[in-house]
Amino acid sequence: MMPAFSWPPRHAPGYPSGCVDTGDVLAHFAQADRRQATVVVVTSALRASVEDSGDHEAGLERVRHSLNTIGRNFGAEWNPSYYGKDLVLVRAGKHSPPVGVFEDLLGSGPAGGGVRHGWALDHISLAGDSDARRERLLRACYGISMAARMRRDWPDLQPFRADDVLGQVPRLLSVRQGASLLAGVLVRPLGSRETGLGAGPEEDPRFPGLQSADAWEAFSAAPPQRGIYVVSDVHDIEWGTPCRRRWGARLTEGNAHQMLPLATMWLNGSLPLADVLRRAYQLRVHRESLLLGHLRTMSDAAAAGGTLFATLGDGLSGIVSDAALLRTAVTTANDWTAGQMHSGAGLARLGEAGLGTARRHAHFSLHVTKTLKGTAHRERILHVFGEPLSIDAGDSVVEFLSGLWKAGPGTPGFHHLAHALRWRGWWQMHLPSSAHARLALIFDSGHDKSAADP
Repeated sequence: MMPAFSWPPRHAPGYPSGCVDTGDVLAHFAQADRRQATVVVVTSALRASVEDSGDHEAGLERVRHSLNTIGRNFGAEWNPSYYGKDLVLVRAGKHSPPVGVFEDLLGSGPAGGGVRHGWALDHISLAGDSDARRERLLRACYGISMAARMRRDWPDLQPFRADDVLGQVPRLLSVRQGASLLAGVLVRPLGSRETGLGAGPEEDPRFPGLQSADAWEAFSAAPPQRGIYVVSDVHDIEWGTPCRRRWGARLTEGNAHQMLPLATMWLNGSLPLADVLRRAYQLRVHRESLLLGHLRTMSDAAAAGGTLFATLGDGLSGIVSDAALLRTAVTTANDWTAGQMHSGAGLARLGEAGLGTARRHAHFSLHVTKTLKGTAHRERILHVFGEPLSIDAGDSVVEFLSGLWKAGPGTPGFHHLAHALRWRGWWQMHLPSSAHARLALIFDSGHDKSAADP
């Protein structure tokens, strides 16, 4: 294990060569006794990119390459660095934004990699020792990234200073949308005054103790010929999972659900923006630390028969020797964060078709767990590709997808219906014949709610 931040900076896992970690860059920047900094955050529309690509990892790769393309256009004085789905630029002193450069780069055309972006800026006053300056920069990135998301989703917004952008939120967003905005920005779980240690070699700077996406890339270059490919994901990390059989009951609390009281005070004007950001930042640090513990618990429990890597934002992937071992690992992690966050895992056996086929199969099986979340079916925790679902589980799948179909586009989780349509053949392979006709009615009707009710 290494200190929480290091220099020279570590590579930003999963990004192209030369892209460095934001935490390390900001920590190094804070070592100098500077009184002011200009910080720019460029964010991207990851979910839209994933849906356009039809594949999570392909969409994530598009986002990372587009941000790298943008970052390469700034000189060393801007210290470009990368974290999650954001590019961070930091420069000593007070500077005007390079508006012309952004106008050329941030479209969804070839320069932007076909990815939608947004950006915002702030001038940050720095004081105190290096720890205090680093903490100030980390907190500033949280608010600026929120403003960048607003400008991404509301391209007609003219202000680019973070506070000016966020000042528009009460007139543009509902309380629920405001909570989602507060919850949607990553923060670094190890703040400047933490005494814990950070990531070691081949570990993810965001998730100390977990093997990084870079380590997975090296591992997967010569994967084992036998075993089981695994991909996991936290169910409903934004809004939490309701119990499907007990109206009003909630199995887990999501990041945005936790922000609802704070968003209410923000939008009704009873709490100043500075206090909103301060409280929200602390909540995000807590939830990010909880996520780290959840994923570490799962990884550690699976270590006896395999290795899991932090390749996804709130999930793991890797290869294990035994499905029962992985079920125990997921259950152990879910018990550790009971009532707060639960994961599901999709598994697929490696075979002659290779790792790529196993990965696609496992992502479908992960989708199976998501359609059964909130139920008592064992597949809500883990599903192995090729294992058929029972009649009762099939009924629950149709119930879930039918609910999304009835609610229509814009409903939280509606993208699961698009995934189901993409994997229609595999659903027919796994569902009992009693569910085929009802599922076909959903798929064949598209989003036309005037069609017959399935």
